[in-house]
Amino acid sequence: METFDDAGVYKITDDSALIQTVDFFFPIVNDPRDFGRVAAANSLSDIWAMGAKPLTAMNVLAYPAGKIPVEAIEELLIGGSEKLTEAETVLVGGHTLEQETFIYGMSVTGIAKIGAIKTNSHARIGDLVILTKPIGTGVMSNAVSVDGLTPGQYKYFVETMYRLNKYASETLIKFDISALTDVTGFGLLGHSLPVAKNSNVKICYESEKVPLFNDIFEIMTKYEPKGMGKTLEFIEPHTYIDKNVDQRRTKLFLEAQTSGGLLAFVKPKHAEKAVKALQNGGDTASAIIGEVKPRKLKDDYFLEIR
Repeated sequence: METFDDAGVYKITDDSALIQTVDFFFPIVNDPRDFGRVAAANSLSDIWAMGAKPLTAMNVLAYPAGKIPVEAIEELLIGGSEKLTEAETVLVGGHTLEQETFIYGMSVTGIAKIGAIKTNSHARIGDLVILTKPIGTGVMSNAVSVDGLTPGQYKYFVETMYRLNKYASETLIKFDISALTDVTGFGLLGHSLPVAKNSNVKICYESEKVPLFNDIFEIMTKYEPKGMGKTLEFIEPHTYIDKNVDQRRTKLFLEAQTSGGLLAFVKPKHAEKAVKALQNGGDTASAIIGEVKPRKLKDDYFLEIR
């Protein structure tokens, strides 16, 4: 808990451990099956962010009975099951609650060899930082809520969110990775800060190298990012942002992400090969976005954005 890692780890034998997580949220897309797919991908992500393999999942569902068609709930659960099948994960049950607020997600249990577990605590000075999915899901979901995206924009947005981080994780662990996390509710900077603090290093990002959704700045003129306040409060005392950084990018780096990509800290000589392997494997937005540097003084910043 002290390190804000992605999932709980419980040792079961001398060389293996259970990895456990739970996540759920409100609908952020219009199609029930798509929402099921996104929620499942998001819930599974923490297992892969630990370098582990998911084994079982349980549904967590609450909805206003009588206000949502049974067929929509069925589509939602089918969408979630599709992603579990793709992830080779077994659905073993769940819990349903009748209430006014609609939420859906999953609790997921995985397994990993003790020596293979990846945490957010061991980033090395000199490592390069790779991000595997574009930033901007908050803006995009705001636009979706009022049908503000074109069919092409919507399709790419949804497919990006329900793409499993399984493939990126399986690719990345073939390389020399010192730390791994995923970018979700606390945004890019909110998930970066624990890595920097736990490792006592400075993470320096080149803002223009961070992958963003296509047309995101145009979409931002109508739909502002959301979920920035808690992240800003969390990172502000520990972060330096150069005055020349586009403020629109800063907002996107702060906003909460849904089913975002993996953030990996990779030995420099492996970084380019890792990005190429990720892109060839289908994570086409993958990019090197920064570098890990030493903190010069005890009160030096943990994050730097230029």
